[in-house]
Formats: sequence, C-alpha cells, structure tokens
Amino acid sequence: MFSLNRTIIPCAILCALPVFFGLSPDCSAMDPRFEIDSQALGVPQQAPAKPPVVKSDRPAPRSTTARPAGSAGAKGGVHIVKSGDNLFKILMRDYGLGNDEAESFIEEICRENNIYDIKRLKIGQRIIIPPVRRKPDGSLKVVPSRRSAAAPPQTVGQMFRLESPVAPTRELDAAGSIRLAWDAILPPFRGEQKPITLESSTFSLSLDPARYPIYAAMNGGRILVDQKSSIPPLVKSLITEKDPSIRIITESPANSRRFLAALLESAGFYSVEENVSMDFGTDPRLTVFSDFKIDKTPDSLIRRDVILINAGKVSLPTVLGDFLKNEGFSVIEPFGTQRPSGGGPPRQVYQIVSRNQPDMVDAILSSLSVAPERDRRLDVFAADNNGISLSVRADRYFEQNGKRSVVTRFDGDPMTYTLFRILETKGYQVVILEPQDGFRRVAEKLLSRMRFKNTFAQHKLNSDENRAYSLLMSGIKLEGAGIPAGGIFLTDLELDPIIRSLMTENGYSITTK
Repeated sequence: MFSLNRTIIPCAILCALPVFFGLSPDCSAMDPRFEIDSQALGVPQQAPAKPPVVKSDRPAPRSTTARPAGSAGAKGGVHIVKSGDNLFKILMRDYGLGNDEAESFIEEICRENNIYDIKRLKIGQRIIIPPVRRKPDGSLKVVPSRRSAAAPPQTVGQMFRLESPVAPTRELDAAGSIRLAWDAILPPFRGEQKPITLESSTFSLSLDPARYPIYAAMNGGRILVDQKSSIPPLVKSLITEKDPSIRIITESPANSRRFLAALLESAGFYSVEENVSMDFGTDPRLTVFSDFKIDKTPDSLIRRDVILINAGKVSLPTVLGDFLKNEGFSVIEPFGTQRPSGGGPPRQVYQIVSRNQPDMVDAILSSLSVAPERDRRLDVFAADNNGISLSVRADRYFEQNGKRSVVTRFDGDPMTYTLFRILETKGYQVVILEPQDGFRRVAEKLLSRMRFKNTFAQHKLNSDENRAYSLLMSGIKLEGAGIPAGGIFLTDLELDPIIRSLMTENGYSITTK
C-alpha cells in the first residue's frame, strides 16, 4: 500500500508554484490541461462518507435461524483482521449472522475483496463487508454498492490507497521459495523490509512491502516487485526519480523462471549467464546444466564462489551437489525435490580392467554367463583308415545355443590360420584375435560371432530428461534377445567415485572384472 498525501498550502504560496502542478496564475481554478485524473493514480472515486457501523456490546447469538430485518448484519462496514480471525468468526461475532447465513455470505465477501483463499487472511488486512437487508421471508439480500461506498470517510489530508489482491496459494508458495533462495544469494540487509518512503515539500509516498515485496540488490540497492503491474506510471516515475537505486520489476513468482530472470537482471551482479552447461572430464563425461550462472563479483571464479540456480522441479543428486561445491560452485534450487533413485529392472555395467587378451575374453564371456574351456584341442582330421589325425589348440572353447565357438590368437603362422579356417567349414564359429587388438576390437569380434547386435559408442547412461545433468561414457551396450531385461554395458574405462555414485543413482550395478 502506498499513500500520497496532499498538503494544504496557502493560496499565496500556491500561486508561486510552477505550472507543472496544475495551478492557474490567478489561483482561482486549476487549468484543466494539468488536472490529474484520480483513476491514473489507481484511486477510486471518493464516495460520500457513511456513518460508522454501531455494534452492540451484547454478544451476538449463534443461532442458524433467520434474524429479523434491521439486525446488526443489515449494515456493512470495514473490518480490520485481528489475530485468530476468520471470515465465519467475523460475520457471526461482529455482524450477528448465523452459521448458515455466514456460509452463504462468504462467496460475496471473497468476491468483494479479491480473496482467493479464506485460510490466508493477514493480521491488519482490511475486509469490506457489503451492506445487506432481509427479505420478507427473513433471508439475506446483498445491497449492490461500489467498494468505495464501504470505505471509511476521508479527511482533508486525503489518503490515496493502492490495493493489491491477495495472491493465490501457489503464487505465495513460489514467492516464499524464491525469497529463501534469494536470501541465500544476497543476505537481506538491515532495514530491507521497511516500507519504501519518499518525501518532498509537496507529497509523501510509501509502499507496503507486504503487497509490494522488496529484494536486496548489490551495493545496497533494492528491487521492488510489482507483480500485478498495479503501480500507476506516475508513481513509478516518482519512485525512480527520487531514488534511482530502486529498480522495479513486474514479473510474478507464478512464472518462476521469468521472475528469477527479472530479479537477476536487476540485481547488479558482475555477470549472469542463462542456460549454461559445464563439462567435467571427457570420457566418461559429466555435463551439468544450469538455468542461471552468477558471478557476483569479477573475482568470483578465482574465489570459487560461483552460483548456479536451477528453477526445475527435480534436484541434483546430493553426491553431485557435493562434487560441485568442491569444484567451487554453490547450487541453489528453490523448487527442487529429490527423485527416487533407480527404478525399473536393474542395469548391469561390467568394467573390464585387464589388458590381457585371454582375460578380456573371459571377462566378456562371464558377463554373458558363459564359462569357456581353456586350451581345448579340436580335430581338424580325425583318425581314419589311413591312421592320420590332425588337431589344433584353441585358447577358449564354448558352446551356446547349440553353436560351437572357439577363440584363438594369431601367432603369425599362415598354416595355423588355415587350419582354423578349416574348422569354420566344420561348423565352428571361429574368433581370431590379432596381437594389437584392444578391448573394443576383442569385444566386437567376439560378440559379432556370437550374433549379438553391438555398437561401440559414447552412450548416455541417465535417461531422465528432467534431471539437470547428463552422463556419457564409451562402451558397448547390449540389449535384446539373450540379454537380461535391464541390458548390459561393457566398458574398460576407469570410473571416478563421482561417476560410480551417479551410475548407482541411475540404477546401474557395477561389477569389475
């Protein structure tokens, strides 16, 4: 609420004031060109004063039966909310209505006063009670009246009131969350919540911080929130001209992203970036997304005092928040809630740490629940009537789904290579490894021979698009027939503790082989 008081100045002094104030030189009348329409100030036309409502000292009975016309509830008035008040109590205690009558009258009271939630009355709030009269049958009838007719009489020092409707519950909740977040960014300075008051020789102006919230800005400035755009242009001009450190924004907390953007733009920070992404590592690569990144001062990065703000509804995992804090970033999430970890079928990750080819083969086959035989001798030619037999040694031999498979390493001998190719003609699936083959080539050769569809790539391991981070890691992802429901992921990369924690957060079980 702001008040603009007109002072009474002698005519001689008025004649000397500039024409800007709308006075004609002869002081007999105001030049109509300079008259200010009271509606431009957001002020209702003044209605004739009404006599105050006279209330009886006797407690009103609480019967639900109709009362005779002319009872205490027949006239309206203005009620100032006190501690413990609610609309039912006010109507029954102070205006003599019965329980049923009060209940039928609540909707009219809310409409008249722009009350969205009857459970959120504030101490000191003015509530206009419209006048009513009773019909011959004893029921209530609201007497049509303008809101100004119920206002108290005004004196010579006229007070102009700028009313702002009570916000819906979701707006109040959003505003409270943003207030807590803002106080974490810029702790409120002393006297911040005091009304903005401006004085001059011709006017006084004040705004109620309960209706027009005030937020701290850098270097002692203040941000004034006019979320309903209800401050008239003239009043805005008076505020910014008299105190340039005050910045006015007109966004509503109901749109949290836009409201935060407006606050940050007006706060005077050294830099504010929007829609930021930051990479940590290359493979695995952790990428953190943030709606806003704030450097309060030029040396915020050096001092490791950078602020990240997310306006989403899913919080970063605690382990990731701790990691960012160690990296010099403070994370603020006004609306974030923790989402349960994992969910769905388990997903298995096998970390292949060995650099020895036979051990790699054993680890890959073990992840598929296959147990091979080592150093198995296979007949190329079995003994016949000529008494000749020929066999070769395979490093690994196994059977799966009725298929016989062998794995061997090429030693450079063309004859050995030829013998294993002969085994292929006898129905064996042969995997020949070259000395330079690493994890990727070994896995691709082996899985292809076993008829598993596989692709070595940098895969995204967290599938929830609502989370403000992504985790990419190179490896082979196996899904489909013959693979458990959650899938299998094979990799030979080293996994930092933060990567392991985030994978666990996303429902992965990690086995090192």
